[in-house]
Parts: sequence; structure tokens; C-alpha cells
Amino acid sequence: MEVTMLENVGNILKDYHKTHGMDLSGSEPPVKTSLLHPYIEERGVVDKISIFEADIETKHIVAKVQKFRGETGAYSGILDQANIYYAKNHNYCWRRFGVCKEMYHCMIDRNVADRVATLDSLTKLLELLAADTTALTGDFSPLNREQEAELLALETLFPVEFRQDYLETAADEGTVLALSQKFRIPLVHARLACRPTYNQAVVRLRGRLEDLT
Repeated sequence: MEVTMLENVGNILKDYHKTHGMDLSGSEPPVKTSLLHPYIEERGVVDKISIFEADIETKHIVAKVQKFRGETGAYSGILDQANIYYAKNHNYCWRRFGVCKEMYHCMIDRNVADRVATLDSLTKLLELLAADTTALTGDFSPLNREQEAELLALETLFPVEFRQDYLETAADEGTVLALSQKFRIPLVHARLACRPTYNQAVVRLRGRLEDLT
């Protein structure tokens, strides 16, 4: 049975929680991007992901992935690798989100046949959101890879398991701000994540939620 991309997010969160836990009581975000890459590597199309700060300043592009084939050691052989570079002038929340998004590009940037199979549920989600005016849906086509990667990053850094209070009623702006700070994600994405229509769609398409407490 084909595992959908949103189901993959659930499996990644489950494996991450088993190894690292998710502490909501401290000042650190529950999901750390620096610890995510092994779980993406296991499920993606690259063998090794490395993350670097780029000594540049950008206005819009926060992070970018560069893929190549090469050796990582004398006995490793030729591996498919990805270097993710993030611009240092963006704040911590945007850098985290950008890096996580580029990690997911390592999973979803496959050939067309693969993407039709693995992104079926995500396409349905995008169609459900098509009527909303959000930073993620905007004027993009339903199969825009950048949009897909953003949605997967949001569901990883701010899991729907922690948004069950907003299945019927939207969070007020003060709560959204507090949650964006707790999970260290951009405010615009936290607003989307606290919308009942969005949460209901994610829960339906995930199929099974994990115990992340």
C-alpha cells in the first residue's frame, strides 16, 4: 500500500519522538530541524543531507537545496547528497522553516510518475484549501512543489497533534502568536495552522495521529 506524503510526516514525527521526545515546557522548539535530516534521508531520494549558513543576504529566498553525487569518505562509495544553504539575515523561525522545507524537497522532487502516486492525498488537501487566501495557497497551481514542501514543513514543525483545540474554533491572534513562538515557526504559517478548516482537512488526510506527549 502506497504511503502518502502526509502519512510520511506522521511516521517521521513518530520516529523523531521515540528518539528525541518533544518537550513543550522549555524554550527550545519541540521539533529541531538539526535532528530531522536522518528521518528525511531514510525516506527521500538522497543519502546525506548537510546544512550550512550562507554568507549572503536575501530578500525572499530563505533557504535553497543543491543536490549532487559524490563521495563522503574513503569507503562510502558514491552517494546522492544534498547541501541546504540558508541566508543568515532571516530570523530563526524563518530559517528553521526554510531548512525544513528544503529537506522535504529531497523527498518530493522525484519524477512525475512517483509524485502522482505519493502526493495524491496532499493534492486533495490543496484542493480543499483552494478557496482560502493564505500565504501557502496564493495563486500557485495545485501541484506546485514549493507549496507542497511548505505544507509538509508546517505539519512537521507544528504537528496537528498539538492543534486539536482548533478543530472547531479558530485560535485568537494572541494564541496564534504564542504558538508561533513556542513552535518557532513564522506567524503567517501559524495562522493557517490554527484554522479549523485546515486542521480538519489535515486530520482526515493523515488518517492516524501519533501520541507525541
